Amino acid sequence: MKVNVSIFSNIAAVAAVLATLMITAATHGLTDLVFAQGAAKFAFNLTGSEEVPPVQTSATGLADISPYTIAGDSITYNVNATNIEDVTAGHIHFGKPGENGPIVFTMFKYDPPRNEVLETGTITADKLEGPMAGKQVSDLAFAGANGSLYMNIHTVENPNGEIRGTSSVPP
Repeated sequence: MKVNVSIFSNIAAVAAVLATLMITAATHGLTDLVFAQGAAKFAFNLTGSEEVPPVQTSATGLADISPYTIAGDSITYNVNATNIEDVTAGHIHFGKPGENGPIVFTMFKYDPPRNEVLETGTITADKLEGPMAGKQVSDLAFAGANGSLYMNIHTVENPNGEIRGTSSVPP
């Protein structure tokens, strides 16, 4: 009986040490990953084929979204779209690829419409709309980093959107 207790005690001790080592290694690895990558940054590559339904257009665009800053509780963005005419607005929507969703942030509105887009701005919590109204900018950043947002640019010819892209984290 004494041998069985001793073997059991040794197994329990080895299991505890291994568990501690695994937790320490996992925690250290995740900490290194977070510090190496920094805050999440995401982007939108905009094309007509991403619209729902798809749009035949030669227009393309790119929107870069800066990493979320805790101190400023904000995100900055740059939008550049070319070969596009009669632009009326640009929005960020909540939704996955292949589905349309509600607007959560208006990036710009043009009245009268313009050709081409070159915009910069800042997203703050008070400017969030729809299901993001009343939430923090960090909630928007989290959704963007997880591919739960899309951006599209609306035109007179395509009022529901001419070009669109789903949020993605650049390599």
